[in-house]
Amino acid sequence: MEMTHNVGEAQLFAPFCSLAKGPNNGEKEPQVRSIFVTEYGGPEALEMRNVPAPEPGAYDVRVRVVASGVNYADIMQRNGLYPGGPKPPFGAGFEASGVIEKVGDGVGGWKAGDAVACFCDSGYSEYVVAKAAQLLAKPPQLNFQQAAAIPCQYLTAYHALCTLGKLAEGQTVLIHAAAGGLGTMMVQIAKNRGAQVIGACGADEKCSLVAGLGCDYPVNYRREDLPARVREILRGAGCDLVVESVGGDMTARALRCLKPRGMLVTLGAASKQPAMISSVELLAHNWIVAGFHLFAYTEDTNAMMQAVQSLHQWLEEDKLTVIVNHALPLEEAARVHEMVENRQTTGKVVLTTGYQP
Repeated sequence: MEMTHNVGEAQLFAPFCSLAKGPNNGEKEPQVRSIFVTEYGGPEALEMRNVPAPEPGAYDVRVRVVASGVNYADIMQRNGLYPGGPKPPFGAGFEASGVIEKVGDGVGGWKAGDAVACFCDSGYSEYVVAKAAQLLAKPPQLNFQQAAAIPCQYLTAYHALCTLGKLAEGQTVLIHAAAGGLGTMMVQIAKNRGAQVIGACGADEKCSLVAGLGCDYPVNYRREDLPARVREILRGAGCDLVVESVGGDMTARALRCLKPRGMLVTLGAASKQPAMISSVELLAHNWIVAGFHLFAYTEDTNAMMQAVQSLHQWLEEDKLTVIVNHALPLEEAARVHEMVENRQTTGKVVLTTGYQP
């Protein structure tokens, strides 16, 4: 499927967008609700504020938000653990879906009324400003809540597995937190690539969820020794690729699931503990350990084109389902963060503004 709007290959996405303020000719913008992180700390650091609606610059658009994506990166930012993250006070969240309400003078290819998903600062808000280069037309197969998962979670899943991990048909991949928003995407993408999938989950009901998505071997890591179970499944061999997002002791356990010359991709630290890796073990097994940060990949035009084309193809072929199991109102952001931190969620988690186009 072709994208609805041609904004140029190099403009598919860029790193973070900016809430750039442009002149408003003296007109007073309306007040809108937005969630701010007032200080580093727990969910209580999230505060609802009324702020002026952000004004788009020449190459920006203003989006009236339907749904804001919630990601573990938001929690890391709130805790002050995100590399290069913002300092309080700052607007929480960085992805959203909605409808373009206002277009900057220098923007071509987009117009008011277009349905989009985007990267943005202050994503937990009723209105956001995004650069035109960071917009993606909402696929018609997805509703707005599902579309809010595309900028961060779909692109992370695709690039971690395919661009960095180079997952190929016939290989075996172990996916940690397989029942989460990112994990459910990864399971499906890996199957679409022809791989065998082992999905690590922390509860039997989560194992059932990923089994329904095609995961070949769901494993409850709270009841089974994960490395031992992987070796049992693979008859003594290890995985070609492991993607983990927990850190701490889980990283060492993930390494023991790899075959010689296998790759571990680490893309998070949900445990809030750094991983300790033995260089001697790496040498002995020729293991490859790679870190992943999405915004380095959004600058790769060819990789982004591949990701977007694959998204449209899989949606057209009904080979990708965006699972949204938790959609709560914007004012419940603190509760949502608690749920995510306590691993009480499955699939994508979104905050809704109440706007229905």
